[in-house]
Amino acid sequence: MIKTKIAVVCKLMPLYRLAVFQKLSSMKNEYEFTFFGDTKKQSGIENIDWKQTDQLTGERLRWIKTKNFFYKPELLLWQTGIINKILFSKYKVFIFEGGVSHIPIWLFSFLCRIFNKKVIFWTHGMRGKDKGLKKYIRILFFKYLPDGILLYGHYQEKIMIAERFNPKKNFVIYNSLQSDVQFEILKKIPINEIQIEKQQIFKNNDAFTLIFIGRLVKEKGVAEILKASKKLKERGLITNCIFIGDGPEKQSLQFFCEENGLIDNIFFAGSIYNEEQIAKYFSMSDLMISPGNVGLNCIHSLGYGVPVITHDNFIYQNPEVEAITEDQTGVFYIYNDFENMVKKLESWIRKERNKHNISLQCQEIVRKIYNPDYHANRIVYSIKQILENDL
Repeated sequence: MIKTKIAVVCKLMPLYRLAVFQKLSSMKNEYEFTFFGDTKKQSGIENIDWKQTDQLTGERLRWIKTKNFFYKPELLLWQTGIINKILFSKYKVFIFEGGVSHIPIWLFSFLCRIFNKKVIFWTHGMRGKDKGLKKYIRILFFKYLPDGILLYGHYQEKIMIAERFNPKKNFVIYNSLQSDVQFEILKKIPINEIQIEKQQIFKNNDAFTLIFIGRLVKEKGVAEILKASKKLKERGLITNCIFIGDGPEKQSLQFFCEENGLIDNIFFAGSIYNEEQIAKYFSMSDLMISPGNVGLNCIHSLGYGVPVITHDNFIYQNPEVEAITEDQTGVFYIYNDFENMVKKLESWIRKERNKHNISLQCQEIVRKIYNPDYHANRIVYSIKQILENDL
């Protein structure tokens, strides 16, 4: 059988996409996926190890190295080797990360259209916060350049339909991490050892424990987490908090802990990419908190059976927020309302809950939708529809 060759052109090859990239690379169907991207780390995002291309197992990654040039962090100026593939290769479909500000994507897409190659954007799409010229350019980019659009969530899909995009060209593919790895680790995790280590970390190891995973930057609202811990303490509720990640806010967060008597309740684990280590800290935790917004950290947390609290304004959220069901897999508070966040936290902590049942509910949405198999199958289904219906 002659396979249809699919080129997936990435500005980065982030580690968080390893599982779905491997699934697509190893699929035995009518499509052959090849990934194009640089090996260099960019903007603090951990990259996939090039050694993944050498694996002899069925999970080998089919990856061709390019060289990328950026004019600002994460804003692509040029990517080598792609024009050659458009003009002279047998790739029938090109999937690009659909960022309006990535200059070469415009040129690559035009060339694909000229040379009868299908163009698909893998993107957040329209998010509802652009105005004026910026909104017009975004509509122009998404409506007229691609043959189809792969979206992470339904909220963006609804916005694009409201803007009169062709609904048959929009495909929600969701997102994923290495959920199979997470589930396997959880089966083997030594709970007794985890409890002993938690006792060594926290003075009040039985206290309700929050966790945050991500970059320690202002946009993530990390300072709000400590302020909430202080406020809850004043109301007689002692909480612990684990921070997984690093960033420019770390020093000020540590200073806040010292100034407000929170040293015994806050633990900075630093940047961790080893899932066994990450699993250990999630196993100590009761609720993942992400005030700025959530993204894949939400799926990461739910995979470990830990519910999530975040704000309710989807315009300023990432699509993974759709995995949260109120009072089942997490809780929402009013956007930009600190007092409401504290109120929702207090309510969640004080209410008697069956932690095991909540954990199962959290993992169920990951097992059902937000996993690499479903993610990869949705991508394949979308490509099939675009090709067969000549969208």
